[in-house]
Amino acid sequence: MNWKNLEGASIADNPCWGGPEPHRHDLQHLLRVLGGEEPDDAFPSPISVSSSATLIDRVISRLIIHNDDNYIAIHKPADLRMDGPHRATVHKLLLYLFPPPSMLHKLMDQGAAANELSRQHRHERLIESIAPLTNTSDLKDDPFRTVHQLDYATSGVLLMGKHRRAAGAACISFQERRAKKTYVAVVTSANSNSNEELPLGKDFIESIPTLPESSLKPWAAGSLEKQYRKKRRRDTDGKDTFNGYMPEHAIFAKWRGYMIKKKKMEDASNKKGRQQNQDDIMSQLIQSTTQHLTAQEVDELLSIGPSWKKVKAHCEHSAKGNICSWPSNIEQMAKEYNQSTAAASAETTADEQTIHHPHHKANANTNEDKTRQPETLASSLPPLFRIQNEGSDSFYICASIGEVGDGRFDVLVDPSVALPSTQSKIPSVLPEMKPSLTRCTVVWRGYANDTTSSTAKEEPQVPVAKVVLSPWTGRRHQLRVHLSRVAGCPILGDVAYTMGTEDRGVVGSRMCLHAKELVIPLIGGQVHTFTANDPFVIDGSSIQIDNFC
Repeated sequence: MNWKNLEGASIADNPCWGGPEPHRHDLQHLLRVLGGEEPDDAFPSPISVSSSATLIDRVISRLIIHNDDNYIAIHKPADLRMDGPHRATVHKLLLYLFPPPSMLHKLMDQGAAANELSRQHRHERLIESIAPLTNTSDLKDDPFRTVHQLDYATSGVLLMGKHRRAAGAACISFQERRAKKTYVAVVTSANSNSNEELPLGKDFIESIPTLPESSLKPWAAGSLEKQYRKKRRRDTDGKDTFNGYMPEHAIFAKWRGYMIKKKKMEDASNKKGRQQNQDDIMSQLIQSTTQHLTAQEVDELLSIGPSWKKVKAHCEHSAKGNICSWPSNIEQMAKEYNQSTAAASAETTADEQTIHHPHHKANANTNEDKTRQPETLASSLPPLFRIQNEGSDSFYICASIGEVGDGRFDVLVDPSVALPSTQSKIPSVLPEMKPSLTRCTVVWRGYANDTTSSTAKEEPQVPVAKVVLSPWTGRRHQLRVHLSRVAGCPILGDVAYTMGTEDRGVVGSRMCLHAKELVIPLIGGQVHTFTANDPFVIDGSSIQIDNFC
């Protein structure tokens, strides 16, 4: 294998299962590690044909959690990207294990002249064919479709669809918050110099305020998330939408349909067709805003077609006054129609509340404001709280987070709830802050050995705790920033969110966050449970961390 030929299509990496040397973070090295081999530090020889079959069997046995005609669920290794110009990715790993027909056909063509030679070099040719691929669109018959993401450094359950319908069903479950994820993590103290105090100790948890179970009601079944998304659409559009709201392009479609029908009726020789209802709001608006147009101008507008975008562009370049001003007439029509519809809807809602719930009428405006402001409901909860009748080692982290953009990797926690000195370079104008909630349960506290210590006789003890995490929302880096910047206990090995740390340092070389379980309804509504082995194994008073899971 000529590694230099592949460098142009790759980006340097340094995974926990490999190293900084190019030959130790490529796909072939990853296959050896997953297959249970111990690759030499020296430049590797290609995997032999005689051993490749059994190696692949071992990799599949370790990697594949579930595989059928619709989905494949894998145990994603830590420090492995989903796709992109990297030597090893989830996408390339799956293509190697399950090459699509087009790739197999190409391999057969290359070895058609000598069948024995084809078998001998199948592995190397497959590696070479996969190397330049960067995403799932590079192959027309690529069977793997991404339905959710795991961070580069996170290991665990990763689900992919095998066709459009399967992927669509899974994506809807994620979007509607019907998929339930469970993570495990190993956390440490924010104070890297502390070798005595255990993170998330019982005294710390007991100091957290306790709230009634009803406090979580706005978050139940994704209700607060739905309100947030509705508000986001309203803010993005600059319009306060409601049931029955019609944007300008829908108003134009109504106008066009009305005028076409009216024209057909006027052209009918018998003139016995049914007359349109002249009393509804839309008909009255159409007549009032169209009366100044001539028949030729109406025909001109109708001839452009049903696209409101094209009609607006045509009107902007027209020299005719009535045509040029026509978009403003549609805008006014939309405004008047929506104002009238909103008023009627508000009256109906108020009447129904008065009939069924008379005591609610006085508080209608207050309730409406709360419905429209999901961040108000989120901020009404403290950043750390416990729930009555739940376990003594469980608590919740509630803090809005936002992505800064501009090429920045990290995300921000609401500065009003973030711990001091845990965030730097806070912009003067905050990005969109998304309400986020995480449940955290401590299952073990103890010490781990610092394997990077230069002292050979006695390895220093690092205080750690193992936690189970249940995200109620699915924000980017949510678990990582909630633990580090709100609870004050960063995930072990998380360089990005551990202040004053430039390397992973202690207890191995990976970030200790693992997606252990995914429960999700898929095609047909059937609920599936996928589980990945836990790489953080408690052994009495110590914890063992597997870098290769």
